Amino acid sequence: MADHHTPTPDGSGPAYRTAGPDDGDPLVLLTAPQDMAGDWAPVRGALARGRRIYAPDLSGPTGGDRPAPLVRDGLLGFLDALGLDRVDLVGHATGALVALLAAQAAPHRVVRLVLADLPPALPREPPAAPGRITAPTLVVNGAADAAGQVPDARMLAIAADGRPVHQAAPAEFATAVEAFLDEVPDSELARRWLAGSGITQTGESAWWDADPPACSLTADDVSDQMGWLVFDDEDLGLADRLRVALGLMDLLGAHPLLAGQIHMAHLGPRGPLPQDVLWDGYRRRLEAVRDHEAYPSSLWLDWFEDPGTAGTAFAAVLGDDRHLLLPGAPEPLVRRARRVLEHSGPVGWDAKAETYRAAARVPALHHAVFRAVLRSYHDLYGDLDPVQGLTLLDGLDLAPGTEHLAPLRRVLADGHRHHYASPQAWDAALDR
Repeated sequence: MADHHTPTPDGSGPAYRTAGPDDGDPLVLLTAPQDMAGDWAPVRGALARGRRIYAPDLSGPTGGDRPAPLVRDGLLGFLDALGLDRVDLVGHATGALVALLAAQAAPHRVVRLVLADLPPALPREPPAAPGRITAPTLVVNGAADAAGQVPDARMLAIAADGRPVHQAAPAEFATAVEAFLDEVPDSELARRWLAGSGITQTGESAWWDADPPACSLTADDVSDQMGWLVFDDEDLGLADRLRVALGLMDLLGAHPLLAGQIHMAHLGPRGPLPQDVLWDGYRRRLEAVRDHEAYPSSLWLDWFEDPGTAGTAFAAVLGDDRHLLLPGAPEPLVRRARRVLEHSGPVGWDAKAETYRAAARVPALHHAVFRAVLRSYHDLYGDLDPVQGLTLLDGLDLAPGTEHLAPLRRVLADGHRHHYASPQAWDAALDR
């Protein structure tokens, strides 16, 4: 590794070391402020294969004993000085805390995040806001309270006998980190695809189109401009087109030109889309702590409201796993079930009834089952068997006074199966 200084006009930037090819993807290694960048020596050779490593000494002007938020700001300034718009971050000890805070403050600048020996959250530090950190994250030997601040983090334990994990087990650590960094998220594929058209992200919800006439864009602008083009890109295989479309939904949120294009491509002459990429992509996001609202919305509007795809889509995202819906079911599955159930009103009753009954075995899903029955009654395309629906409601442990429960019981007991077929029945039930 060679020593350099950041090219700031006043020369106040931190000393840093580099390794790896000049054109490699940038990887920033962060130590604890009291340590030196050279402490990464046991793993830098492996991590530098195909990557350009930058290891700043945070013990210098941007580090020392200053609070981690100030060190974070110095790190972001360091990236600005080197012109590094998007990087992978690997941090150790309090360097991991700095990396976490950077990913929270500027999520659009962090591709992937590795937190090694993450310390307990310090009282003087503001807590991270779940959902703010969007980068895929690997936590190696992290304190549970701090690691819990990172939504959907992948956890890994490596025996280190109290020593820094990258020094105690360099080969195992490097292998795990290399494998993690080699995974390209769908959102990163989407960013690269947009960059090919001159569109880059400049803030959490701000974008810039460099093609003349250069201008700033909102997320909706990007969706309107690019969303309908993904599946026409002949330079990408069908699976990669789908991954880019899913990545655009991650970056830009719900938009008919994104979710609708996926549904149309699945049914069109290029379809069907690869089932593993399509439904694994939906399931992962439906299980995430982070609320990817675009996905349950697209299930409802695009897949469930189409009678030709409703049953298949419902089975793929939940129905095929109904045997796993038992008391004590893992929280990711419960999150997925909750989000699917509450948007499943348009799905045919015969396709969803068994899954509703299975979900009713899980106390944490009782309110979601109630909401599913309610929406099955109220949705414009809803489908519901009133006798079976009332039986389901009778088996749920719901809070007293649950809004809409009493009138829903009344209309089902009277044999009504759909609000729009007899709207006066609901009004009458509200008045009783």
